[in-house]
Amino acid sequence: MTLAMMLADAEFRGDTRMIRLLICPECGRITFAGGDRRQDAVYCSGRCRSRAWRRRAARRARSRA
Repeated sequence: MTLAMMLADAEFRGDTRMIRLLICPECGRITFAGGDRRQDAVYCSGRCRSRAWRRRAARRARSRA
């Protein structure tokens, strides 16, 4: 879904809680935080959140060894 389509959809639904643009640090996807998503969201999806957690866990394991 394009950025313009997301904005139009939010405006159509009257979603006034859409507060900020979100660029996922894991995949770079552009989406919004707020509205029907958490306002403090960092990642675009559970998949990216899990991927980032696994990357951090692997980094911690390497640093301990």
